[in-house]
Amino acid sequence: MFSFWPAFPPARAYALVMLLVALLAGVAIAALPLPQLALAGVAALALIAVGLTLAEPVIGLGITLVIAPFAPLENIMLRLPVDSGQLMLAVTVAAWGLRALYLRRLDVSTARRGIAVGLMIFIAVAGLSFFAASSFDLWARETLKWVEVLLIYLLVSTQTDRRKLGLIVGAILVSGVFQAGLGIYQFGLRGEGPAEFAILGGRFYRAYGTFEQPNPFGGYMGLIWPVALGIALGGVYGVVRRAYGVSRGAYSVLRSAYWAAAGVAALALMALVLSWSRGAWLGAAAAGVVVLMMALRRPALSLAALLAAGLLALALNAAGLLPESIRARLTDFTQQFSSFDVRGVNVNDANYAVIERLAHWQAAQNMIVERPWLGVGFGNYPAAYDQYRAMKWPNPLGHAHNYYLNVWAETGLLGLAAYALLWFIVITRTLSLAARGDRSTSGPWLAVGLIGAWAHLSVHHLVDNLYVANTFMLIGAYFGLLDSVLARQRA
Repeated sequence: MFSFWPAFPPARAYALVMLLVALLAGVAIAALPLPQLALAGVAALALIAVGLTLAEPVIGLGITLVIAPFAPLENIMLRLPVDSGQLMLAVTVAAWGLRALYLRRLDVSTARRGIAVGLMIFIAVAGLSFFAASSFDLWARETLKWVEVLLIYLLVSTQTDRRKLGLIVGAILVSGVFQAGLGIYQFGLRGEGPAEFAILGGRFYRAYGTFEQPNPFGGYMGLIWPVALGIALGGVYGVVRRAYGVSRGAYSVLRSAYWAAAGVAALALMALVLSWSRGAWLGAAAAGVVVLMMALRRPALSLAALLAAGLLALALNAAGLLPESIRARLTDFTQQFSSFDVRGVNVNDANYAVIERLAHWQAAQNMIVERPWLGVGFGNYPAAYDQYRAMKWPNPLGHAHNYYLNVWAETGLLGLAAYALLWFIVITRTLSLAARGDRSTSGPWLAVGLIGAWAHLSVHHLVDNLYVANTFMLIGAYFGLLDSVLARQRA
């Protein structure tokens, strides 16, 4: 089935699980009514996923990346303490550990590389805020989140088989196209939606996928489309034929895969626009600028193209050809940002969302002033919020709607410095990969896409927090892909 499966006990365990599933499926179809049969089907799929993961942990990670964004929907519908993405990640890490025990070898050589070191420094420094935290549960949850990023990074970065890396990339693209398709359906094809998401006179609804909120959905799409576009651009340059020397038939299949990546990029970008998230729009603009400059490798030509795009936008606006809904969505976003202080501000329907965000910035600022070095505790912004909030804004909303203020308020100046160090390492390694080779290999083009994703994340984080709804798992996979491909390029 999969040629990279090893011939050792977990693979035989998979075969036994498949046999058991087949027997149970026959009994269920014969004996169970429809609702119980549906539950049995879900259980069978879960067993299959576990069996596949025991046979090859990378498959388990791929499944994890596809189902991870379902966490918000599952939390609302099932109200369970843990979602399927977290459970699948636990199974994957366990299978990875079992394989290491069987082979008596655990490859963690990448733990000495820059990104792993940056992650460990950030986790350690942020962990010091435990002494200031009022909620151990929130501190532990946030710390575990970054430990999971490190584990995913280690699992992916130690892979040397190109097919396994391709499986991870494929899982990311599958997740992207599913979420984008669902978002497009929610926007205009379904014909109904949550009243608070209604836009354009109630004719359409903001896209939100399985994230249950448009902003994190837009952020997720913003992390998908640049990477998909980078992969597609690599295909345009004939990467497959020159890099792999494959047969004509295999080349045709792989060329189709590059066209599919281009389709994923287009769908994800469309869904991002339909999320009506201003933070996502700003992030996408930044990502587009960076991808263009990195792809052309000609600063003068890149700047000329950007200047032409800017002049076109200004001309459309001056001529009244820019849709009023989009113009209003962007302009009312900037009118209120003269100060963090929301005391005495007249709140109305037009400025409510902006003033609410500023109120949370102000609360974070108050935390920073009182606890500048260690903060109020990693993940403890909502627990400390009531002590530092403005009078008219009692709801903490989970985070400060600006990740830089959020991490500073929670982990202090030391944590913010460690976070900045991590991203300095990530960006320099991505630029290093982009500069290597003559672009007849796929590595530089993956780096082009990743730089776009980092640009989106950096800009969107000015007005939101995207390390929610298991999106951080995608970040960990990107980190691992970056270092794995970079190591292959340097070999």
